[in-house]
Amino acid sequence: MPRSDLMNRPQPFLGILAVSAGWALSHQWGSNAVFDDCAANGTVVPVFASLLGLVAVALGGLYSHHAWRESAGSGRSVLGAVGALLALLAGFAIVLQIAAGLILPPCAA
Repeated sequence: MPRSDLMNRPQPFLGILAVSAGWALSHQWGSNAVFDDCAANGTVVPVFASLLGLVAVALGGLYSHHAWRESAGSGRSVLGAVGALLALLAGFAIVLQIAAGLILPPCAA
């Protein structure tokens, strides 16, 4: 496969990396902010971090879906499908984190 072909076709593993990075960002930044100083950070920082992570997950999922449809019938389509489905799963987890951040009191523990 020539190098120019690698640059022109979508790379499905990039969607998986974006989805994973978005979920890790929302989880780590949100939970570290609460454990660092709960009274100062409250609800705003974890919800903001989760929304940023949700945007990254959505972009990674769209990229994976595009890669899935572009390379139908090859091994690359499997990676695209895994990335798109992982985006759905991570997006659901982040939505639950946002709901918990809005429902539960900030310094309950």
